[in-house]
Amino acid sequence: MDLLATLKHQLQQLRQQAEQLDAKPMAGKPQNWFYSGLFNCRSPHLADYVADAQRNLRHLSDAKLTDATRQRLVQRLSEQTSALTQAFRNVDTRKTPGAKAAYAKAVLQQVNTSSQQLYQQLSDTQEFERRLQDMITLANRDNSPEAVQRALALHARLGRCRKALFDIEQQIQDLERRG
Repeated sequence: MDLLATLKHQLQQLRQQAEQLDAKPMAGKPQNWFYSGLFNCRSPHLADYVADAQRNLRHLSDAKLTDATRQRLVQRLSEQTSALTQAFRNVDTRKTPGAKAAYAKAVLQQVNTSSQQLYQQLSDTQEFERRLQDMITLANRDNSPEAVQRALALHARLGRCRKALFDIEQQIQDLERRG
């Protein structure tokens, strides 16, 4: 149950970030953030998608669920949190037309040691994220109660990893703005 509490806390943090982003007027803001069947809603507000993931998390704690259903919900929550995290990463590239070109130019101009260290840390953390996703895929192949717990633990670690990625990316952006 600690894993569920951790995931609940991470989704609450995502919800707060989403509400902050939703409150800001932003050029290039999509009418629907996600086009797949991953979420049950269609909205221009990220907070609505986080709420959808939170509903799935609450449903996961239902004692009447079979192990197979619980496993599918864990997989869906993993995919939803991954999609939400990616959306948060891409918010800055949506802000203005040509932002990708400006971003690439700023990255090329950064040659100092601290930016190189941040990029190395970002690369290492992205590699760790990829390994966690591989471990989750392996855990999802097993339908035992232990595998469900292992998958939840891995999802919690993945959530912390993605939070770290978000923080590193924010540090890089701050450094580029100052540079």
